[in-house]
Amino acid sequence: MNQQHQTIEHTNGLAKFYSKVYGYLGVGLGISALISYLVLNVFAESVLPVIFGNPLLFWGMWIAQLVLVVYLGKNAFNDSAKSFIGFIAYSALTGVTISVTLAMYNQQAIVRAFVTTAIMFVGMSLLGVFIKKDLSAMGHALYSLVIGVIIATLINVFFLKSAPVDYFISYSMVVIFAGLIAYDNQKIKVIYQESGAKTASGLAVYCALSLYLDIVNLFLALVRIFGRD
Repeated sequence: MNQQHQTIEHTNGLAKFYSKVYGYLGVGLGISALISYLVLNVFAESVLPVIFGNPLLFWGMWIAQLVLVVYLGKNAFNDSAKSFIGFIAYSALTGVTISVTLAMYNQQAIVRAFVTTAIMFVGMSLLGVFIKKDLSAMGHALYSLVIGVIIATLINVFFLKSAPVDYFISYSMVVIFAGLIAYDNQKIKVIYQESGAKTASGLAVYCALSLYLDIVNLFLALVRIFGRD
């Protein structure tokens, strides 16, 4: 009886932790979508020319995002309020950088990418939550590939400037981040099992950030693919 009670308590606690993670994720995506919409439709004439005319400003925003990711990772176990504020700031910055990318593509490509991303996210999330197989090895391998993709992207942007290489990178990103969606969803369960009721809100923010990065990068890769059709 006691064991059954513990099982029910664990299941309910895990469900609450998933809800908290997805709540933060929804807030982050909502902020990014709102900022992106405002930049593209309300402030396009004043914001986009400034960003397109100042490449250093655009790269500065990317560096700021990277700093925030590192900060959130280091503070996942500490101050949940600061972690949440950092996540909000990251989401807002991403909304701006995404809008710059989306400004270069037509609406049809963006809609197709959005729908495909949503379908893939739901499917891979369910796989990650319910699959019994440990995805740790796959996840670690995929994170290593992310580093390779970043390096390949920088080489292509500054040196090769090859459309076929960019196309290959985009397809690679789709595979990588689809796999990471499954892995990061399973990781949420692992984190809760290791921490239980002591799981910090900062960890929920960090888990939300992981899924946020997966979704955004998958979406941008699909936009580039559909934008070529």
